[in-house]
Amino acid sequence: MHYQQGFTLIELMVVIAIIAILSAVGIPAYQSYIQKAALTDMLQAMTPYKMATELCAIEQGALTGCNLGTAGIPASKSTHYVSGVTVTNGVITLTGQAALNGLSVTMTPVPDAQAGGLVWQRRCAATGELQTLCEEVFRFEAGNA
Repeated sequence: MHYQQGFTLIELMVVIAIIAILSAVGIPAYQSYIQKAALTDMLQAMTPYKMATELCAIEQGALTGCNLGTAGIPASKSTHYVSGVTVTNGVITLTGQAALNGLSVTMTPVPDAQAGGLVWQRRCAATGELQTLCEEVFRFEAGNA
């Protein structure tokens, strides 16, 4: 007797179809995961500038002069996902790169006379899916922190 060995064409096509379906679902989910991780990196990169700006405003009594590299505010530092940071009169802007290309996050401090501190207004400028993810990670509520 002669036995055939191997897979039929139909069996191979079914396997390829299953792989295609898994790829169609898995790749976008992975890209979304990478962007969320990158946004977390951006959030962590923003923290020292935010704290230093708050201290500068307390020490000087105003936000004027709270600029990058002065009054205790660190110089610009880039990360894998943040190409640059600017601080001008307390307004902090971070620009994304790599997985965050096209994203800009701006935090504007507004003095709160009742609480005696600063309230941060945040703005996320991006397009498409990145805008939605940015708003989720930074927990934007009507543009305010």
